[in-house]
Amino acid sequence: MFLIGILVVVAIFGELFHRLNPWKKPEPAYEDLVAQIKAADWYRELYEDEACRYVLEHDSHVHAYYAGTYEAQRLLTQKGFQLGLIDYVKQQASKASPTHR
Repeated sequence: MFLIGILVVVAIFGELFHRLNPWKKPEPAYEDLVAQIKAADWYRELYEDEACRYVLEHDSHVHAYYAGTYEAQRLLTQKGFQLGLIDYVKQQASKASPTHR
């Protein structure tokens, strides 16, 4: 019982230090991350195609790829996640009706 109490106290202090750590880098703002995504070469290349642009602007699944800070950071740093979005956009653009091309 005493050991469990010590572990609980250590866990509480560890969590407090983690949250109040003065050396921790601040999280980037979500708007800055979205701006970085939209400035990336692969995004601009997709945006140049009219059908892909329509998918990028109107598809809710595309917005889910960078719905939050974690997802936006993941989209900026992980090539596989970027390729997944690119493939999805191209697939949806190829399915789009000729009026959106």
